Amino acid sequence: MADTKKKSKKKVIIIVAVAVIAVLALVITAISKVKKGMQEAMELMAANDDSLYKVEKQDVEQNITTSGTVIGMERDAYVSPVTAKVEDVRVEVGQTVKKGEILLTYDDSELGDNLERVQIQAQTERAAGNESYEAVNEAASRTSAAKKKASELEDDIKKLKKEIKSLTAEVEEYQEDMQASAEQQQKKAAAEAGKQAVASADEAGQSSDGLDTGDTKIIVPASDTEEEEEIEVDEKAYKKAVSNLNKKNESLAEKQASLAEQESIIAANKDAKVSESTKAQISASNRLSDMNINAAQESLDAAKAGLTADHDGIVESVSIIKGAYANETMTLMTVINADKIGIEFSIAKDDLGSISEGQKARVVISGKEYHGTVEFVSRVAESEMSLTGATNSSGGAIKGRILLDDPDDRIFIGVSAKVYIFVGKSEQTLAVPYEALNTDIDGDFVYIVNEENLIERKDVTIGLNSDEYYEITDGLSEGDSVITEVTSDMKPGDSYAGTYGMGTATVE
Repeated sequence: MADTKKKSKKKVIIIVAVAVIAVLALVITAISKVKKGMQEAMELMAANDDSLYKVEKQDVEQNITTSGTVIGMERDAYVSPVTAKVEDVRVEVGQTVKKGEILLTYDDSELGDNLERVQIQAQTERAAGNESYEAVNEAASRTSAAKKKASELEDDIKKLKKEIKSLTAEVEEYQEDMQASAEQQQKKAAAEAGKQAVASADEAGQSSDGLDTGDTKIIVPASDTEEEEEIEVDEKAYKKAVSNLNKKNESLAEKQASLAEQESIIAANKDAKVSESTKAQISASNRLSDMNINAAQESLDAAKAGLTADHDGIVESVSIIKGAYANETMTLMTVINADKIGIEFSIAKDDLGSISEGQKARVVISGKEYHGTVEFVSRVAESEMSLTGATNSSGGAIKGRILLDDPDDRIFIGVSAKVYIFVGKSEQTLAVPYEALNTDIDGDFVYIVNEENLIERKDVTIGLNSDEYYEITDGLSEGDSVITEVTSDMKPGDSYAGTYGMGTATVE
């Protein structure tokens, strides 16, 4: 009996346990179905609710978007190389030109006359300078000839003096012989007279030793024991010697007079030379003349060549007209280099941290897209004026320039352009729309709808941002449902009603 009661009690316990298990299984199954249904409902709501955004991976490219104006990044100023009359201006503002194309021509007639005038003036100045050298050269030539002649005369005078000395000795010898001959003749005459006197005395009977004639006593010289040799003088030879001596003396006088004349010429021209200062002046004058001729020739050549384009470009300005005189160094026109076209843009101060030189950019001009590089970012902000003329107190805009990589002839200077400056790109990253992101003193956050259909706050960290999305680097997972239309009465923990259906979504 007791055993029967124990078996009955165990059976009841087993039945109860099985029933509990069955009930628990039913409850778990029901809960699972509810959760599944709620998830399906939320997915359905998210798919049909414009205020919910399902987080998914996508590429986020950040650009600074602004507007700008097409400008010439590099321009050449064409300066007149000469002062001359403009014959023709062959271009106008806005015209495209090719490298080597003639932009302007000159009337070169006046420059040709000027070259001829400068050449004539140079010839005159050179002739004046040459006269100084010619005078010195002539003086040097006269001095050289005089020195040569004087040397010859000195030799001749030396020779003549020697000959005169010899002739003088010869004449003196003749004269001595003539004197001796005369004395000899006198002795002979005296002796002959004595002999005659003795002979006369003998005839008168007087002594031969002497003859007394009263007051006068005649001495009769004794006869020479040997007869003295008679001295003979060649008077013809003497006269010839005297004649030659006279001629030589006359020639000597002439030679000496001529030598004195040559010495006078030498003395008069010994200081004839071009001074160093005169040489320097002549040299400087010649160099200046050469420079003037070269300058005049260069001006004429430049005028004949006219102005030609250094490269393909667009005429930006023209400041001269046909028939006007262009002064040397006067800017006649400017031409933009067609290969150096760019965009001038401005950005707000908030974008300063995202822009730098060297960044790539995309530019849209008249519907066509071009690419370029940020070449310059100004370090000085320019004040912005309001419509009333007052300065904007919030700070000025920052100017910058983009150099286009591939400009073409469809670009017009001065037209507006849309500018997209590339900051960075994240590929296949989580992102949310702009309107989903909220900010308070604690930082950036979003509201999501969790699996229980409750609103939940998620603090997030943002990265890059495109025109529509923020990159989320931390705080969200792929598939999260983010609320994009946040209202002031939403708070974490509330059930999310959304715009799909009425009230809290439930699933049976």
